[in-house]
This record gives sequence, C-alpha cells and structure tokens, in this order.
Amino acid sequence: MCHLPRRSCYQTVAACLTALAWLSVLCQSPALAAEPLGKLDFELPGSEGEAVRLSADPAVELHVVCFLGTECPLARLYGPRLQRLADRFPRRVSFVGIVPNQQDSIAEIRQYRQQHGIRFPVAKDYDQRVTQSFGATRTPEVFVLDRSAVIRYQGRIDDQYQPGIARNAPTTHDLTAAIEQLLDGQPVDVPQTTAVGCRIAPRRIPDANSSVTFTDQVSRVLNRNCVECHREGEIGPFALTDYDEVVGWADMMLEVIDNGRMPPWHAAGDQQAFKNARQMSDADRQILHDWVEAGTPYGEAGQLPEPPPKVSGWRLPTEPDEVFAMSDRAYQVPAEGTVEYQYFVVDPGYETDRWVSAAEVIPGNPSVVHHCIVFVRPPDGGNMREIGFLSGYVPGQDPMVLPEGYARRVRAGSHFVLQMHYTTNGQSQSDLTSFGVKYVPEESVSHEVYATAGIEQDFEIPPHAEDYGIEGFVDWFPKDGELLAITPHMHVRGKSFQLSALYDDREMALLDVPRYDFNWQHNYELSTPLPLNDVERLRFRSTFDNSAANPNNPDPSEYVTWGDQTWEEMSVVFLQVAKPRQPAARPSDAAARAERQAAVRAKAEAKAQATAEAQAFARDFLRRFDHNQDALVSRSEVPTAFRIYEFWRTDRDDDGMLDARELESAAARRSR
Repeated sequence: MCHLPRRSCYQTVAACLTALAWLSVLCQSPALAAEPLGKLDFELPGSEGEAVRLSADPAVELHVVCFLGTECPLARLYGPRLQRLADRFPRRVSFVGIVPNQQDSIAEIRQYRQQHGIRFPVAKDYDQRVTQSFGATRTPEVFVLDRSAVIRYQGRIDDQYQPGIARNAPTTHDLTAAIEQLLDGQPVDVPQTTAVGCRIAPRRIPDANSSVTFTDQVSRVLNRNCVECHREGEIGPFALTDYDEVVGWADMMLEVIDNGRMPPWHAAGDQQAFKNARQMSDADRQILHDWVEAGTPYGEAGQLPEPPPKVSGWRLPTEPDEVFAMSDRAYQVPAEGTVEYQYFVVDPGYETDRWVSAAEVIPGNPSVVHHCIVFVRPPDGGNMREIGFLSGYVPGQDPMVLPEGYARRVRAGSHFVLQMHYTTNGQSQSDLTSFGVKYVPEESVSHEVYATAGIEQDFEIPPHAEDYGIEGFVDWFPKDGELLAITPHMHVRGKSFQLSALYDDREMALLDVPRYDFNWQHNYELSTPLPLNDVERLRFRSTFDNSAANPNNPDPSEYVTWGDQTWEEMSVVFLQVAKPRQPAARPSDAAARAERQAAVRAKAEAKAQATAEAQAFARDFLRRFDHNQDALVSRSEVPTAFRIYEFWRTDRDDDGMLDARELESAAARRSR
C-alpha cells in the first residue's frame, strides 16, 4: 500500500530502495521423467548426523524432494510453508530436503532447520550427483515422485514470489494442487512450472593458468560494486566477502548483473550525469564472466585486498546535532509475507524555524529495512511547498549532505513523517530506525532548498492497455533557482518515465527511466545542478502497463484512476530545487516598469486561471468522492492518505465535512 499524500505532498523520495539479488529470470526446467528416475537409491548425510534417503514406509504414496539453500531468501520464506504442507499429509506424503550448495555447511543446514521450524530431514549433496540426477537448477525447487519413482510434478511451490515481485498471497498453489490431485488418483493438471529462486552453481574445475582470479581482480570488483550491501548484517541476502560464498553464488551473481537487476539503478545511461549512479562498468562485468568461465580460480593469497571498512554509526561530516527515533517502541516485522508501507510521525518540538544542512537515517535492523523516507509536514496553515523530502535511507546510498550555503528550512511546529518499507526474511524481526540532523545558522544560508512536484491526476487507464502514456507539467519552480534532484513516482503498473526541460528553441532530456520499478524509489541526484532561469516548462511523461503481461498487475480488467493504494495509480515527479535567498541585480528603470506591468497582467491572468482550476478541482473532487451526492465529502469518503495528511488542513471550519468552498480554497493554496 502506498500512502503518499495528494497534490500537496511535495517530496523528493530518497532512493530506494529494494529488489534483491536472489530474485531473477529463471531457466526453463527440464522435461518430466516419463520413466522411473534412476539413481534414487541415494543416501546423503543429514544435518543431525543421520543418513537421509527416501522413505521405505509402505504407507507413503508420494515423495516430495525439496532442493533448498540456507541463505536463499526464497528458501527461507518457503521453508516453514513446506513444513506446514508436510504436516497436512503426515502419513501418505514424505518430505525430504536436499542442499546442493557448496557454500552451505552441515552446521548452517542445522541452523536453517532450527530457525525456520523444519522438522523433515534435510541432507547435504556434497558432489551434486543427486541434484544432477533430478535436473534441479534452483533453490527452492520441488519434485513430487510416486511410488514408482516417476516424477509427477516439478517446479515452484506457489506463485507468491517472482523476480522483483512479492504478492500479498499466492494466486496458485502449485505443489499443494499436485499433491492433492495425485492422492485422489488424478493426473496433475499442471505437472511442470518454472521454479523461482536462487541458481545452483555447479562444481567447476578451476583453470590454473587463468589470468583472472578471485584474489587479484574479482574481489576488487565486488568491493567496488557489491560488498557494501552484501556483507554480514546488511540487507543483501548473502555475503560476497568470502571465496567459498562467492563461488557458490557465481551463477546467480552473473544472472542478476546481466539482466540489469544488480546493482539497482534504473536511469538510462545517455541522459544527465547523476552523482549517486550505481552502475557496474562493462570492464568489471567482463572480469566476472571471464572468472566463471575459467572455473572460478582462487589465485595468490597475498593478492587479496582488505574488504572496504564497514560503516557503523553516522556517515555525516560530523556528529548530528539532534537525533530522533521513529517511535518509542520497535516495530515488529513478520517472518514472511509482504508488509505494507508503515508511517511514523515524529514531533521534533521546534519552537523556532531550523535550517537543516544534512540529515541521515540509521536503520535499526538493516536486514529488513528496504528503505526509509523522512519528509517534513509543516504546521497548520503552512506553505504547501514546505511539505517534502528531508532525507532517506537505501542500502549503499550516501546520506543527504547539501552543498555549503544550502539548507532546508523546517518551520516551527513542523513534524517529521517516516515512511518505512520492510522486507521479510523468513524470521520475525524488530526495527527501531532513527535519523539525525545537522543545523546551520540562518545567516550562513545563501540558497534555500525546496521540494516541488509535477502531478497529473486526470487520467483513466483502460483495461488491458500495455503502453498507456500520461503527460504532465511541473506547476511551479523557482525561475532564478536550480534543479538538484528528481524522483519519479508511480505504482505497480508503472512502466517507464521521462522528464525534460523545455526552452524557447529546444528540449533537453533530464531523466529517462525505461524500466520503472516500484520496489526501488530512486532519487536521481544531478552531478551538476541545472540552472532554471531559461527553462520555460518542465514536462514529464509516465507510461503504464495494465496488461496481463505485467506480473505486478493486480487486475488487468480494471479501469485504473488516481489513488493512494497500490492497486490505483499515481503520475508524479518530485523535484528538489534550490533558490538564492538574495535577489538578482535590478534591471534599469524603464525595463523595471515594463517588467512590473507585464507582471501585473500575468498575475491577473494567473489569478483568473487559478480560480477556474480551483473550481474545476472542487467539482472533480465532489464527483469522485461524494458517494451519497449531498454536495459534501466526509472523512469516511476519502482515501486513507488524504484523511491522514490533508483532511484536517482542508476542513477550515472543523465540521468534519468538505464543501465546494473549502475545496476551492485548498486548491488555491496549492497553486500559490
């Protein structure tokens, strides 16, 4: 669920955040065995020191063989689910787990079973002979065998998880359906599906003559691009600091790098330069490919560099002046499933305006905090443009530190609102995130930083439309200012996004996101601020995919309009801009008079246009939300985010109802 406020919520969302390296496009599974599968008389060492084999109990009608990995996020999420299935069929179905990964030790397998409540036996396939006999390529991947050792089902457990997707609940229960149909003596309707999870790296023989080794080149590539997140205690689901670990994840690593999922960055490379870009060079990518092709050789131990120092504590230039916790108690993150965005309101107790030059978010539990956004909510009656981004956290990104002389004004009486996005990892967790701020005296501020936005609400995406475009403009930006950062925002049907600056004689592309991903709310920071004095307009285009081909789409048959929920849509771009606090040099008297006269005319025209737009906004608002047609909108009739963040501001007479006059007044305030 996305609870972004409506037109008044002007924020620059700090990136983040989220797809993990383990979710990737999968290989096609091999065909099912029509004859009894050979080599099933295996005997593998179990996690508890026992020998693990298929059950010889004559009451057992089906065997479910589950290929698992102790660090694979999907294997962590599905482990308890597999145990629940085993509990449903205690006598007629036997479950066995097999771990084929060379990086998973017997002790780690034992810990995995204990942490996730798995009681069926789990064994280690050291030489991968059993894995190869089944043709397993992923963890988790399941095989259902009958008494004759014929594979009757192969593939995924259900469809809750796909590359970059975590549904609230499965829509198909593939393994359960296969078991039930076979126990009923029926053929399996869908005997083969594509397994979703982590690739199993095969055993390789290293090339002793390879010029590319782990210690010399590969470790350095990983230190530059991956280790900040993929190390112990961070959000990456597995570490890439140890040779054995890297060898075990080599195939998965190449897959997510080649398909562009890692490192997470979605801007096209031929637009503006961004100082927070996270892109792996072609040379680094080739080193990894050459190393895997050479059999993953280790190299000379003396060449291994030290891993980059692990950042702990604050990364601000100096300690923060003040630190705020998101709440007085930790938030409890469940073991599995999806967690809707959580919001926490913090009162900093400001009795005077404060100027913030830097801010940083410190996640309480980096293993589950996908991203955090802190934005400012001004006091009642405050300037709507002062609503917006303050700081954010996404793994691997630097804290918000403005250039010298730049600062964000936070008015007395303002509140901070934290938007938290959590990722489950198979174990119940708790989190108490905090953030710190640095203040500067007002007299040292040469440029005031604002948040502004372009919002287009007037749209209706037709059912099954796969490439539906919506165009809009940024209503306000300081003509004497400069653009610092760009954050597009759509929901799960979002497909692509573009922003451009329109000049008198040309158009300049500022940002192109050809593959928008709702899971990663990037804040694209310009390497060089863009002067806005010659920019006539800022135009953006959001494109949506409402077709069945979009795996994120909750319902392709629906008409989709503006709304706060993820099953609705938004077409928004948030901008961070800076404006000098001292006016520019004054023009000549004659030019000044002409400029004043033109300004008066423009102001009158703008006022008339604003009045018309406010009236149109009020009519449209009543049309959409006045469900009982009484010309009033109550709290119960508006979306959740508007009820939380805007209703109190719009309801000027505090009667709990919004009429046309109040709606027109609110629209007029937004356009100021």
